[in-house]
Amino acid sequence: MIIAVPTETSPGETRVAATPDTVKKYFSRGLRIRVQSGAGLASGFADEAYRSAGAEIMQTAAETINDAAVVIKIKSPLPEEISLFRNGQILIGDMEALSHPAHIKELSEKGLTCLALDLLPRISRTQNMDILSSQSSLSGYRAVIEAMARLSRAVPLMMTAAGTVTPARVLVLGAGVAGLQAIATAKRMGAVVTASDVRPTVKEQVESLGGRFLEIQSNEQFESTGGYAGKTSATYRKLQQTAISRILPQTDILITTALIPGKPAPRLVTRQMIEQLPAGAVIVDMAAAAGGNVEGSQNKQTLKTERNVIIIGNSDLAAKIPFTASSLFANNIYNFLDAYYQSEKKKFEFNDDDEIIRAVCAARNGNLLI
Repeated sequence: MIIAVPTETSPGETRVAATPDTVKKYFSRGLRIRVQSGAGLASGFADEAYRSAGAEIMQTAAETINDAAVVIKIKSPLPEEISLFRNGQILIGDMEALSHPAHIKELSEKGLTCLALDLLPRISRTQNMDILSSQSSLSGYRAVIEAMARLSRAVPLMMTAAGTVTPARVLVLGAGVAGLQAIATAKRMGAVVTASDVRPTVKEQVESLGGRFLEIQSNEQFESTGGYAGKTSATYRKLQQTAISRILPQTDILITTALIPGKPAPRLVTRQMIEQLPAGAVIVDMAAAAGGNVEGSQNKQTLKTERNVIIIGNSDLAAKIPFTASSLFANNIYNFLDAYYQSEKKKFEFNDDDEIIRAVCAARNGNLLI
């Protein structure tokens, strides 16, 4: 059985779905691995490293995918790539299935079985397969690095002969995986950190990382099944924006991470609120691709207001640290595949009776399932 690893072609994508380390694991299980030449270069993995691990290096995407049983990718194939696939192949990766159902339909019409790991249920069995958690954690870390690199002031408290440098203040909106990593990173860098989330249950996690939890006085509950944040009411949003506005004048870095699966990102910061930030402040909107938590932010663009407030819109920050991001993503995919590999038959069995397969199977043999 052949597993194919083509080069990612989405604009700005630097990651790769298999590393030499995971190729060794596949090879040891009796599987053949084809890697397109140059697929890992942007992540720091040369063709020779893949070849030494047991992979076959192919020159084109068409040769790589050709008669493979399974194709693993970071992102769903672009329209021009779909013609390279054939009926009956299994495609695995981050399909962004809830955000782009029309694209999944197009893949299903090609006769593909799409296993969208972005639909993994949050249960103990999936922890080592969870691409969203691994990549979100890295994105939260990178968001802080991006912001601090553009901030015109030092971050930690410094006692010098020339005077005392007060610590920078960071506000993180959304305390999921990305937000918690942003809190931890900013705290390690010496910032004073405050965080807010619509789920009061995360207060303890925020405080355990050294952050202060910004509480919103409300009896409403917005935690959806699976632990995700749900859509808030208009009343709550008004209370939230009022509470946030009180501390924006003292905020040097604002990081927003709030997402609702399959829905537009909630608007947390208006243009008027942006004006409350001090001159030279930096915003990183990690939900920019889903419409943005910050009014006016645009994905993959850095904007600057008249008051020199910098707004960085980027929902793919993990791609800025491709070696680490690829290593974690590749391990997630390997762990998923290994759970369904039948050694004696040398094949994968994705049984619809399994709760994980039922959750991630967005299309099967031409049938759309979401």
